[in-house]
Amino acid sequence: MRIFWFKTRSIPNGRSLRDRLAAMPRYRLLPGIAGFALLLQVAACGAPEHEELRGSLYFAAGNYLALLDLRDGSTSVVANLGDADIRSLSPQLEDRLLLTVYGNENNRETRNLVLYDLASRQTLTLLHGHIGYYLPGTMTLVFDDGVRIYVTERIQGDWEKTEVIEHSYNQGVDIVPIAATRFIYRVADGPLYVYDKVAGRSIELRGLGSTCRFERALWFAEREQMLCQLRHEGESMQYAFVGLDGTVHEDVSLPSSRDLRPLAFLPDQDVLILTERWRGGLADRVRWAVWVYRFDSGEAYRLLDDQHLGEHVSYARD
Repeated sequence: MRIFWFKTRSIPNGRSLRDRLAAMPRYRLLPGIAGFALLLQVAACGAPEHEELRGSLYFAAGNYLALLDLRDGSTSVVANLGDADIRSLSPQLEDRLLLTVYGNENNRETRNLVLYDLASRQTLTLLHGHIGYYLPGTMTLVFDDGVRIYVTERIQGDWEKTEVIEHSYNQGVDIVPIAATRFIYRVADGPLYVYDKVAGRSIELRGLGSTCRFERALWFAEREQMLCQLRHEGESMQYAFVGLDGTVHEDVSLPSSRDLRPLAFLPDQDVLILTERWRGGLADRVRWAVWVYRFDSGEAYRLLDDQHLGEHVSYARD
């Protein structure tokens, strides 16, 4: 099998997919959106060859839901949500995505949790919320409405909610599902907590909070550990697996000179996808690269030079 090394081809006026999409006119979501697609072509170069990746990554680019094909680095538009901004996305079982969508209605900002069906390409607004995630393999939704974090399930047409914590209006909230009944959360830059749905209580994760930079962390369900950048004085970029109790386990040898952040783990390929913030080009502008780390070989390499994926992606196997 012939293996290729890919990088993004420079595009007119040096703009990335996000920049180009932002400049395009906005449209309402139509059933025929599948026919409206934007493709970025890639070209092979004389760089070292690597084993070909499989699958795709869903990501948000303004009001567009887009797809990055990991096999060849091409991107395409999946859906256009009109006058809206997709702030986050996460999987709901295997055939749907949960989107956090900010919009405007009658000159008032709206913030909704929207379910997107990948097969039918239809949307369903579930709740008003600032951010939300389904717990893995369940229909249990964890969301923040701007003043409270809730755990909720739809039973006989009604949402049955359990309050987890109340906080000041519009404070930033981070939520990381880790199991069918548990998730980690943080309000603003406060302590980390794990909430257990069965026990109905939160426990502070002091060890994990003092060891990990939570904004540069990714949960590995298979290990029951967090891959995160360790807290050190200075600009250290050291990554390691850390348990919920704060115990540091295996180091991950990522390039220390790169500003990397983990985005997704591909369990069927034992591969980590990361994003890198860097500066380059004639204007020395900020760019976002896509990196690959292979756990089997310990090899790390840049897959794409200029492709912004944002902070949230969802992996789709072939």
